[in-house]
Amino acid sequence: MNLRYLLFEIRIVLRNSRFIIFTVALPSILFLIYAGIFGGQGDNYPDGTPVRASLMVSMAAYGAMGAALSASSSIAVERGLGWQRQLRLTPLSGVGYLFTKTALAMLLALPAIGIVSVLGAIMGVRMDAGQWFTVTVGLWLAVLPFAVMGLVIGQFTTMDSQQPVVSAVTITLGLIGGLWIPAEIVPDWMRVIMKATPTYWLREIGHSAFAAHAAIATAVSVLGAYALGAAFIAARRYSRDAVRV
Repeated sequence: MNLRYLLFEIRIVLRNSRFIIFTVALPSILFLIYAGIFGGQGDNYPDGTPVRASLMVSMAAYGAMGAALSASSSIAVERGLGWQRQLRLTPLSGVGYLFTKTALAMLLALPAIGIVSVLGAIMGVRMDAGQWFTVTVGLWLAVLPFAVMGLVIGQFTTMDSQQPVVSAVTITLGLIGGLWIPAEIVPDWMRVIMKATPTYWLREIGHSAFAAHAAIATAVSVLGAYALGAAFIAARRYSRDAVRV
C-alpha cells in the first residue's frame, strides 16, 4: 500500500460534498428522526435489546457501509478515464492499488460511525467504555467486507453505472439486512432472509456490545467469508483487465 497515494485519494474524496452528505449527514439525520420517534428512554424490543442503542448501531452501520462501498468502487471512474492504465506504468503494484482502495474505504467509514455514536450518547444511549469500544471499533472492522465488495463493483461497472449500482446495493442491503427494519420485530421467515446478508451480521457485531444473545462468532465467520469471496473476484477481474492492456 502506498501512503502518498492513499493521502491523495483521501483529499479527492473529501472534496466531494455529495459523498459527505449521503454517508455522514444522512445516517445522522435518520438516527435523530428514528430515535425521536421510536427511542423513548428505557424502551426495549421484545427480546430486551435497547431500542435507542440498536437504532444508533443500525444508522452507524448504514453510513459506514455506504462510505466503504462508494469509496472503493470509485475504481470504475478511474477505469473509464484510463487512470488505472496509467497507474500500471508506475511502481505501484496491482496488490498495492487494491489495498490502497480498501484502506481508503475503511478510513472513510470512520466518520459515520463516530458522528452517529456521538449523537447516540447525546440522545441518551448509556454504555460503559468497553461497550462503546465494541460498538465503534467492532463496527469499523466489520465494514471490511463492504470495502472489498466495493472493489468488485468498481471492477464490473462503468463510470455512468457505478453510482446507481452503489446506491441500489446500499439501499437493498440496508432494507433486507435489518438496518432499516429491525430484525427484532419481523416475522421469523423474514429474519431468515436477513441472515443471508452481510448487513445483518454487521449489525450483529455492533449489537454484541449490549445484546445478551449476539452471535458474534457466526457474524465474524460470515463477514470473513464475504470478504474473502469478494477479494477473490476483485483480484481475478483486476488481473484480467491487466492482461488486456
